[in-house]
Amino acid sequence: MPAAAKPVKEALVRQFGNPLALTQFEGLPTNFGDVEGKVKSVEASAADARLIRFQATGLENAYDKLQGLPLEWTSGKSQGQISRIKEYDFETGTIAVEKTAEIAPQPGDTFLVECTRLQFGRDLYNRHCMHCHGMTGEGTGPTSRYLNPPPRDFRPGIYKYTSTKSTDKAQVQDLERTVKEGIAGTYMPSFKLLTEDEVSAIVNYVIWLSIRGETEKKLVDELFLDYSQETFKERTSESGGETPEEVNEELKEYMELDFPDTLDFATSSVAEAWEEANLEEALVIPETPRVPDSPASRERGRKLYLSDKTKCATCHGPQGRGNGSATQDFWTNPVTNEKYPNRGLHDIWGNQLPPRDLHRGIYRGGRRPIDIYRRIYAGIKGTPMPAFGSSALTDEERWDLVNYVMSLPYSR
Repeated sequence: MPAAAKPVKEALVRQFGNPLALTQFEGLPTNFGDVEGKVKSVEASAADARLIRFQATGLENAYDKLQGLPLEWTSGKSQGQISRIKEYDFETGTIAVEKTAEIAPQPGDTFLVECTRLQFGRDLYNRHCMHCHGMTGEGTGPTSRYLNPPPRDFRPGIYKYTSTKSTDKAQVQDLERTVKEGIAGTYMPSFKLLTEDEVSAIVNYVIWLSIRGETEKKLVDELFLDYSQETFKERTSESGGETPEEVNEELKEYMELDFPDTLDFATSSVAEAWEEANLEEALVIPETPRVPDSPASRERGRKLYLSDKTKCATCHGPQGRGNGSATQDFWTNPVTNEKYPNRGLHDIWGNQLPPRDLHRGIYRGGRRPIDIYRRIYAGIKGTPMPAFGSSALTDEERWDLVNYVMSLPYSR
């Protein structure tokens, strides 16, 4: 229903803004990068001028592109008011904001420019990432149609290659490593030429896109059951017995009384999940050191690989060539409950997903022993690759599997 979609869009704009006009929301685990400034002088302007220009101090170390960011007045007659920066001259420190009856800056007035760090990350993202991952992180940038595998859709907040346990989000360091190293065997390149600060800013913005996307999904799911177009037609049909006016009145009441709590819960639960993922206890850390790589360890790993305990060969094939029996089946989409049109495995984004040919030695999540260990322990999120965590295998068994898998590129 359009009447349900509009409040959701408005709520997202209030909480997050949009990629062209960012807004700060205190409840997010995001480095917004607030900067305090002070009005030095105010330029005289004509009575019919649309903008007020003033010189400011305190912005010398701020990001040099502040256009579009919110500016909160923290003292003076305008205290408590929010302006949007329309123009900014980094060289002179001159800011222009829209002229209104409530905005009357005077020398000495202080203000807070919000989201400077987030804007820095956004601009870097637009320059380096947007053409593949899209403006809102939906994975449909202008070059995405030519790429296989397709670029990641950041909005579900699911990242395949993480150092965290199977139910946790990615850690910041996981995403930073992906940006720096790229993903082997895909079109995701390495950005090692970027500085540490630039990589950090991009990841900060990508996480913000994920939190915004996840919040939107939760709100849509909450409203879909009772207020989707299909449900509206059913409820107002002859068999449904309700009038359009009754359904709209119910929706209006829900939006006034319950939707604010729904919005707060959706945002806070997503933010909390990201915060928890960056705690030490979320990290997959082996309990024992790596079992020394030896023929005996590899043989134990090979037997595990072929066993019913792991069923690795079902997908990766008995020789590890990625041609297991699962690649010949028609699998069911867990979202639509319909069969995929193509044989083989798929990820949650609906992309066909051939199991890795382990003889090629290309591991998208990293080729260090600890990377392979974490893939075995936590699985690969968003894919059929299962997790063999603490209750499924012993630490020694996981290391034996690591040694076997890492030996395959060198076997005959």
